[in-house]
Amino acid sequence: MRIKPLEENQISWSLKPLTWMMKRQMGEVLTPFKAWAYRPGITFTMAIFQQSIESSKVTPQTLKRMVCLRAAQMIGCVF
Repeated sequence: MRIKPLEENQISWSLKPLTWMMKRQMGEVLTPFKAWAYRPGITFTMAIFQQSIESSKVTPQTLKRMVCLRAAQMIGCVF
């Protein structure tokens, strides 16, 4: 069973800043975000968690990028 992603006009106003940043960085709002948008509280918390991982100095930035790229390759991500 798949969750139908929300359309951009259905996304809660509290997530609009996150959608704006995602469009700016990636050119579009990604489908997983549209599925997470059903639960704005969880989506916002997850965004904070991801940002804390990105800004962490424990692991080198190049290693983080390589891991993300490899994970994308393993799941067949088109970008």
